[in-house]
Amino acid sequence: MTNKSTNIKDVAHLAQVSTATVSRYLHGELKRMAPTTAKKVAAAIEQLNYVPNAAARQLITNRSKTVAIVVVNVADSFSTEIFKGACSVLEHAGYTTAMLDTNSEQQKENQLINAVGLSTYDGLILQPLSSDVAQIKSEIRRSMPIVTLDRHLDYSPWPQIISNNFEASQEAAKYFQKYGYTRAIVLSSQIDVASTRQERFQGIKSVYQQVELIEINETHYNHQQVYCQLEKLLTASSEKTVIFSLKERWLIEFLPALIGSGILAAQNIQISGFADTTLVPAIWPSAKMIIQNPYKMGALAGQTLLKLLNNKQDIQPITTIPTTFK
Repeated sequence: MTNKSTNIKDVAHLAQVSTATVSRYLHGELKRMAPTTAKKVAAAIEQLNYVPNAAARQLITNRSKTVAIVVVNVADSFSTEIFKGACSVLEHAGYTTAMLDTNSEQQKENQLINAVGLSTYDGLILQPLSSDVAQIKSEIRRSMPIVTLDRHLDYSPWPQIISNNFEASQEAAKYFQKYGYTRAIVLSSQIDVASTRQERFQGIKSVYQQVELIEINETHYNHQQVYCQLEKLLTASSEKTVIFSLKERWLIEFLPALIGSGILAAQNIQISGFADTTLVPAIWPSAKMIIQNPYKMGALAGQTLLKLLNNKQDIQPITTIPTTFK
């Protein structure tokens, strides 16, 4: 059991060092002391079962050693992989991370960004719902290091980690056109909300002039209604058709029903889109997907935030993580 009366002076006395040395040890400044000294301090801390007062440390260092990671929707593997990637870097550097979920709701995102600014987080990694820099700025309550990812933000004051969305969609569309797929159906969340979807959609439209679009409202939609709309489009023509999903979640949701109906048994329909996992090819092996790397994006966002926290200057304003089409 921790002895609540134990303080930094007790640790220093037992280790026969100064309180400043103990403080440096607690802040990870091991290069500023001999290895034998660090061992003595560590042994004294363990013997006394000393737990430093986090609030007191924060007052001294002006750091809480916590980082907020605001994501669009934890229902999407992309968001959870971003969080895992960022954690792999930040936790190794001694930071505690908190994932905050906007559930694809703009009002909730505004509230969370506001709350982060009013709390003691040292920094913020943000996967914004929209691409509205002015809107994001209006909710930030204080100056803090911020990194954004998965959205291209024009005139952004923050470093951005993004994918090559337009080029990836265009490459995939050209591939299917080359093999005689003359018709494209696109499944997507509301396109005008996010630059990511806009870029992907434009990449497809740069190849297919006629694109049939099914937009899905993430916060409230009727599964059966969307499926019926998709089924109707697929059975309305015998043209070779490719279904592009701009988000993996929609293929995972509607692909099993399409398989069960027998519609995909026809040789004139192919499946493609953006994927963060191997689930779609596992369900439908002939699917040819655009593979993203959200874990790597999150890790790079974590590295970039650490540079900001440590006042480093070698920070790229925009870093693009390429996708793989396979």
